[in-house]
Amino acid sequence: MCVRCYDKPIPVIGVEQPPSLDPAFVADVAVVIRTMGHPDRLRIVELLCASEMCVSEVQEAVGLTQGATSQHLRQMYHQGILSSRRDGRRVLYAVHNPLIGKMLTCLGETQREMMEGA
Repeated sequence: MCVRCYDKPIPVIGVEQPPSLDPAFVADVAVVIRTMGHPDRLRIVELLCASEMCVSEVQEAVGLTQGATSQHLRQMYHQGILSSRRDGRRVLYAVHNPLIGKMLTCLGETQREMMEGA
């Protein structure tokens, strides 16, 4: 891995160089990261990784208004992060994008490491 300083790479000793990322993949991931950059959305996908839920169940679990909950769910649905299906009158949401589970796992591991090091 290198740290850039005035456009000259400086090698960081003991850190492996990550593989080059495909530009299309980077663009797709950037959209997901931007969308997931809200604390309430992170809490919502953490819930939905465990099981699918309807709007009112998500609302109750995270303590948001129905309007705010619906808006977050709709935005994540339109970005391909969540999927939905009808169950009678209810719409159930679930995590659709496999990247989300990996991101949450990484965040959890990082949190544990930081708490252990504190």
